[in-house]
Amino acid sequence: MSGKKIGYPLLCAVVTAAMLAGCGLFSGKNGNTSAVPAGFSQPSASSSAAVSDSVPETSSEGPVPSVPENSSQGPNEPSDSQPGQVLTIETDDKNFNEKFAANPIDEAYIAESNDAVSTLDMLKLSNQYSDIWKTEADHAYSELEKFMAADSGGKPQEYKAEQGKWLSDQKAALQKIANDAQAAGGSMAQVDAASQTMDYYRSRAAQLYRELYGYDEDYTYAYTEDS
Repeated sequence: MSGKKIGYPLLCAVVTAAMLAGCGLFSGKNGNTSAVPAGFSQPSASSSAAVSDSVPETSSEGPVPSVPENSSQGPNEPSDSQPGQVLTIETDDKNFNEKFAANPIDEAYIAESNDAVSTLDMLKLSNQYSDIWKTEADHAYSELEKFMAADSGGKPQEYKAEQGKWLSDQKAALQKIANDAQAAGGSMAQVDAASQTMDYYRSRAAQLYRELYGYDEDYTYAYTEDS
């Protein structure tokens, strides 16, 4: 399920954008999908695509573009995200990798992205799934806490420290995503930022679910088709 290609309608929109680039109507850059280690950390982010500056950002985290110049790359960010695709999650456990690759959220996202016919559609979709994956990260940690309470080993302390650092770094990491998209410029900057934000939360959720998998191999997601 991971690494799926952009749907045909969106591909047509991108081709059209490329043809109009000479007229100064569209511009942007393309990125490649790559594996994201989810066991303990995520690599840096780079990506492609976005929408006109006239389209407002709607993520629950607030406006993503319209921010100042670049800052240094932060941790817990995805690598080579691209609208319409999902990054491959690779951890130290092959069985977990297979379970996560079959998650219903990616399946729904890919199906909806295949029907997206404009950059505005992809912007809304990325914002929607950013919120979904943020909820999944919160859910995974909440479930993990239940098992940590009964674990007298060293993992609970490690996981709590990891979560605390991720939360403290979150604002800077999201700002970095916005800064990079702003610096790249072009009409696709907002979709680029929204897509990377979605992958930022997805990567963290995958890391937490990997830790939860160590306690409960039959864990479930918060997401349902009616969500």
